[in-house]
Amino acid sequence: MTYAMYDSQLSPFAARCRMVIYAKGLDVAIKDMPGAIPPEEFVSLTPMHKVPTLTVGDAVIPESQVICEFLEREHPEPALTSSDNLVQAQIELACRICDLYVMGPLGQLFGQVNPQSRDDARVEALVGDLKKGLSWLDHYLGDGSYAIGNNMTLADCTIVPVLFFVLQLGPMLGHDDLLGDSAKVSNYFKAMQSDEHAQRVIGEMGTALKKWQQSQ
Repeated sequence: MTYAMYDSQLSPFAARCRMVIYAKGLDVAIKDMPGAIPPEEFVSLTPMHKVPTLTVGDAVIPESQVICEFLEREHPEPALTSSDNLVQAQIELACRICDLYVMGPLGQLFGQVNPQSRDDARVEALVGDLKKGLSWLDHYLGDGSYAIGNNMTLADCTIVPVLFFVLQLGPMLGHDDLLGDSAKVSNYFKAMQSDEHAQRVIGEMGTALKKWQQSQ
């Protein structure tokens, strides 16, 4: 089966898929957008016009979580899910909190980076929402080096790229310590720096962020 993934190195959604790919040692052609394919061809490939998009032969799969779960089912070793239903529920909950209550306000804050067009009141409201989401994530994280249990799971692949953005975006908006009230989350992210797959994704996102900043 031939895989290719249309990717953006800076996107936390694409980054979670790359982390799954790296953790499983999969042979996937990573095609960075824009430029990997003409715009009109990409539009015909997926009407959603979003990355990541995975192609499996002639089949097309958009949406990061769907891609991750597909790869987990197709390549169950090493497992990034759990056969224990309660543990699996914890993994799914961590992903859900991260997507809805952390990435939600974080994505909107990204649109407030430019100080010339920034709405300070909006930023403060969104930072409040972000800190609330981080506190919920903090509550449900496990106590080990990984998000849930003693091994990498889909929760780690989801959380790590988002926390990279939390730490990078805060200072741009005048908030240097967005993790200050979420000690478990802060310690977790520090611990994940020693994981080779997390380290690789964080490095890729850091390089992409520098390129984006230079282009502004």
